[in-house]
Amino acid sequence: MVHTSEKTCPRCGSLKMRSWNELTPDEQFLAERLLMSAEYTPAERKKHRYCTRCWYEELEARSHQA
Repeated sequence: MVHTSEKTCPRCGSLKMRSWNELTPDEQFLAERLLMSAEYTPAERKKHRYCTRCWYEELEARSHQA
């Protein structure tokens, strides 16, 4: 079962939050040019999640809290 809260963007509410590997090559190209690209190494940024609607960059995957 997919937890919808993990896939929704906290900024715009879109269901388009994706990990680096889920992005298309064009989306990866855009993500590489986001503001945070200067603050994190490419390896660190590949651990982030991205909203392909508003380009919010989530630093860490949200953890499950029971």
